[in-house]
Amino acid sequence: MSANPISFLPVWLLEFRAISVALMTKQGELVEANQGFLSVLGDLPAESAGAIFIDPPFFSLLKKEPGDGGLLHSGLVTLGKLNGMRRTFSGSIFLRNQMVLLVAEMDISAFERMSNEIDNLTVGYNEAKAQLTQRSLTLQKVLSENMALKSQDSLTGLPIRSKLDSQLDEEMERWERYRRPLALVILDIDNFSQVNESYGRETGDEILTHVATVIQQSIRTLDLAVRYGGKEFAILLPETNEIGALIAAERLRMELGDQIILPMVKPITASFGVATLLPDETRTEFCSRAERAAKNSKTTGKNCVTMAGVIGECDHLYQGINFEQTKANDV
Repeated sequence: MSANPISFLPVWLLEFRAISVALMTKQGELVEANQGFLSVLGDLPAESAGAIFIDPPFFSLLKKEPGDGGLLHSGLVTLGKLNGMRRTFSGSIFLRNQMVLLVAEMDISAFERMSNEIDNLTVGYNEAKAQLTQRSLTLQKVLSENMALKSQDSLTGLPIRSKLDSQLDEEMERWERYRRPLALVILDIDNFSQVNESYGRETGDEILTHVATVIQQSIRTLDLAVRYGGKEFAILLPETNEIGALIAAERLRMELGDQIILPMVKPITASFGVATLLPDETRTEFCSRAERAAKNSKTTGKNCVTMAGVIGECDHLYQGINFEQTKANDV
């Protein structure tokens, strides 16, 4: 660079690093440059600045007719060595007072490196996002499984009563809209406490598991069976009227009575209560009528099906149905 003490560039521009500015003679000698240009010049030869113009070539520029404001070139400018380090800028080259002025706005090579780094960061971000998404799905699956376990009876595998409550709310809302029949069956295993006392709790658990299996095998896909209490089960029957519910309960009663769990010597029996939803009836009232119907079966001989009456508080209006007793009377 020339040792000329005269500065052609403003002091503020000499220290400015955001824009690269260089002033050269027509012979390519670097007269003056600011810190922005010197910082990106690196180890490029400063004594012959014109020689580092790769594209466009320095001396080819001087053959051009200057445009407005002495503009010789506007666009990309590549500086460096033919077989070495290069830097590409976005800028303009002017011819002013027989001197060549370079004003470079951005180091494109640095921008490209930054762009590559951003691309790498984007790839890393996407990979991390995919991993987090997979972990989130795995966590949701574990949480769903845990929730399912919490809402499931560990012995029988059936849902617990809270599932019946939520399903009943949905079915009752549907009943309000479409007035489609809805039935509930509750069964209470007969003489269960005596089984535990005589044969032990293991046999009692085996009976509960067996009853749950028979129920699951006998109901439809749209039905819901739950463990209602210690020795009680409930079956929700959508789209089922009184006759359909009675037939379903009686069929289940007969299936249970056809089997014996060793070391027991008598078949399993249960007392059934059946109710169909009434207008303006609450969930509690609906379940209570089915419970009282099952209790009626229990107190009138067990191993039978009772249909809840329309007036739920009047137990004497319940219709006790014991098919075995009916057969005996016919004989």
